[in-house]
Amino acid sequence: MRKAAPALLLFAAGCYVGPPRYYQSPAAPSPPPPARAAEPAPSPAPASPGGSPKMIPQSEALAAATAYARAHGFAVGRVKHVHLDGAGRWHVDLVGERPQEKASLLVDGWTGQILKATMKEEED
Repeated sequence: MRKAAPALLLFAAGCYVGPPRYYQSPAAPSPPPPARAAEPAPSPAPASPGGSPKMIPQSEALAAATAYARAHGFAVGRVKHVHLDGAGRWHVDLVGERPQEKASLLVDGWTGQILKATMKEEED
């Protein structure tokens, strides 16, 4: 019985001596990801010395509005009115070469993008 006592103790303690019962094979190395074409980083909004984005000046808003109007076939004669509203949008009113031609454009004050444009010829 003295010889069986150590074996009995190992068995009773729940210890298993031997190769592992559940063996996981090492994971196969994954292939490297495919090479991606270099994409240009998005350009951040222009920053002022304080670090906050800077609004475009009136001259840039006028340039964007007149370029948009001319690209859409409107012959710009003169600027009637320009103002900046509280939401950071430039309102630009243009008059064509003929006085009955009018255009109203809404320009984003941060990006210079045309948000809305109305170009029409008014009847007398």
